[in-house]
Amino acid sequence: MSNDRKRDEKNRLWNEVLGSKRAYESTDASDHISLTIDANEKNADKSALKSSNDAMAELNRILQKQKKDIEELTKQTEEIRPLGVSEMDLDKMEADLQKDYGVKEKPEDRQDFDSKKIFDDIYNTITSKIMGQKDAMRQMITAFRRPYVMGIEEGHAKNVILVSGPQGSGRHAAVTEMARSLYEKKVFDSPEVATIDLSRYTSGAQESIFLQDLYQALKSKGSVICFEGFETGFPAFLRMVNSLVTTGKVVLNKRYVLTKGILVENQTGLVENAVNSLSAEGKYLIFMTKNKPEKVQDSFGADFMYHVLDVVVLKPLDEEASRQVIAKQKDELVRKAGEHLKIKVTVDEKLNEWVETNYNKDEGADGITSLFYDFYISLSQFVLNENLGAQEEISVIVDNNVPTAIYQDHKLALVREKTSQEEIDAVNKELDQIVGLEEVKKYVRSLQSHIAMNEKRRAQGMKVASVSKHMIFTGNPGTGKTTIARLLSRYMKAIGALSEGQLVEVTRADLVAQYVGQTAPLTMNVIKSAIGGVLFIDEAYSLYRGKDDSFGLEAIDTLVKAMEDNRDNLIVILAGYSKEMSVFLESNSGLKSRFPNLINFPDYTGEELQKIAILQAKGKGYVVDEEAKAPLKEYFDKVQSINSAEAGNGRLARNTIEEAILKQSQRLVKEPDGDISLLKKEDFDFTIKVKAPEKKTEPGLDDLKKMLNQ
Repeated sequence: MSNDRKRDEKNRLWNEVLGSKRAYESTDASDHISLTIDANEKNADKSALKSSNDAMAELNRILQKQKKDIEELTKQTEEIRPLGVSEMDLDKMEADLQKDYGVKEKPEDRQDFDSKKIFDDIYNTITSKIMGQKDAMRQMITAFRRPYVMGIEEGHAKNVILVSGPQGSGRHAAVTEMARSLYEKKVFDSPEVATIDLSRYTSGAQESIFLQDLYQALKSKGSVICFEGFETGFPAFLRMVNSLVTTGKVVLNKRYVLTKGILVENQTGLVENAVNSLSAEGKYLIFMTKNKPEKVQDSFGADFMYHVLDVVVLKPLDEEASRQVIAKQKDELVRKAGEHLKIKVTVDEKLNEWVETNYNKDEGADGITSLFYDFYISLSQFVLNENLGAQEEISVIVDNNVPTAIYQDHKLALVREKTSQEEIDAVNKELDQIVGLEEVKKYVRSLQSHIAMNEKRRAQGMKVASVSKHMIFTGNPGTGKTTIARLLSRYMKAIGALSEGQLVEVTRADLVAQYVGQTAPLTMNVIKSAIGGVLFIDEAYSLYRGKDDSFGLEAIDTLVKAMEDNRDNLIVILAGYSKEMSVFLESNSGLKSRFPNLINFPDYTGEELQKIAILQAKGKGYVVDEEAKAPLKEYFDKVQSINSAEAGNGRLARNTIEEAILKQSQRLVKEPDGDISLLKKEDFDFTIKVKAPEKKTEPGLDDLKKMLNQ
């Protein structure tokens, strides 16, 4: 068929199907497609179709009829004057109309869509990539196939699926592989999987951000949206997600408008393209959790669970599955080394055995992947050190129980140490310089051997008792609680027990808000900033001001839950007076069991305060005269014996030195030739300023110890 003839035939089709007007689909939701139907069509609806969906359906029907008419016409006229309308020409016309009017064929509408065969093929593929999870993958296949068997309820999600399993079991990998496979089978339009971490949205102030992220996920080309972190999600946003599951949509309580594809709150009057709700139609909503499936109801409620049609439960990695993962990772290491590092790597089979023995069993497949990642990083360092990269042959063996790379006569250990001996030595040195607190320092140093032994047991596949590292520091002000907490955070990072090692020091004001609904998000923000390190709550007992203190109780409840969710990478230290801490621990039934480590900071003796004062002076560039040392010790002994709690302990020593420096300045005005670095006896004020405390019969340290041991 000539180009002119094709163009004429195409125009005839357009005119016959749509009349003289050719309308294009608009991105504005308020626009409608006009459809004019030939008057000779006997059963055609004469009225304008108001719904664009009805228009598309009618357009498809007419298009298919015209296609059959052309085929019939071609047969009738072929002997006289062949039109030459090929199947390719017809397909091209159909594609043009689909492009112009947004008409596309959906797999679920196809007559030849064999869901059983497609999903059986995907099952074989996915079980070859997700090791040791055949039962779970069969559950996932059922979950994704369900809407193609039972149909899809208009206005609702295709399916709501709960996926649970421990870390490293392959939850995310399985969903990603499923989406990719369905895309390759041309069932999905995109392999994209959108993920929304609900724990990131911690207050009502983030509503616009949350809705924009949710809108983008719902409007994405991908068919899968994964929700995670809902265990600590903000209640208002959890309710929105719950509505998405149970009703199929989220009705927005504010007026939003689309501006260049971004959902923006509209502060003006009514607009044509306002967005009043978000729909889950056409999406799989998947909820990821490490908890047991029945625990999900705590976050969303019973109605949510009623709409969850499929539960996929992945199990921990067993021995056979771990060997399969190791073999796969070994092959991947060889491939990446050849492709990126430009070296030929041969791996001894003993490496597989070493990995199987030494990977972190609690992390599952992630523990194996982490080790091979370390191997690859170390190999890249080997390439840089030896200037390799011309397809040199490298052997990877296990030498003296250490994975080792060998090139000619050069060796390099491939295991990257998590501990930092330099930092451990630095912390120990600082501990040695701290005056007193011998029992406290002994406890800090004992943590290294304890954690190292646990890591060794875990590496060998032995059971490891889950030991809480959370602590209570009791003692009067100035006894070194904050100093030890800071050193402890660095120490735990150095020995590999924490990932970051920061110290976040807070009080009640940082955790408790002034208005209803703001305390939990505020507390969670603080906790998140401390994950990987130590959260030090000074005067922790102030969080509880009685049963009527709902804000304080909310902060405590949030803290307890977050400690449980992050027990492997967060240490919480509660600091305060012994008697007040005993009352505080009674405010929540979960507090006592989570703080088994009670460390008491005793008041300093006069001799210890004397040493601290001398060190304080040295740090400021001064020297305490020998004649002043004995009176200084005697002064500190008297103050501590009268009222050590109010005296300030270490702060007393610091204040004493600072006052002496001021008096020395006044003295040196009269003695121009005096030693400006020497603090003499007359520079110190030995006046006793504290009073004896009133006697009270309140719980003390012994009472607190008994409470924790109950």
